[in-house]
Amino acid sequence: MEIGQLAPYVKLRATDGSEFSSQDMVTKGPLVLAFFPLAFTPG
Repeated sequence: MEIGQLAPYVKLRATDGSEFSSQDMVTKGPLVLAFFPLAFTPG
C-alpha cells in the first residue's frame, strides 16, 4: 500500500463470535486497524 491509499474492506470474526465489518465502521468516522502477531495465542 502507498500512503493515502484506501485499504480494502474486510470482515473479521471477533473473539466473542460477532462479525466486524470495516465497511460498516467507516460510515461512523475514521477507522484504524492494528494487527498484533501472535496476540492472545500460545507461543
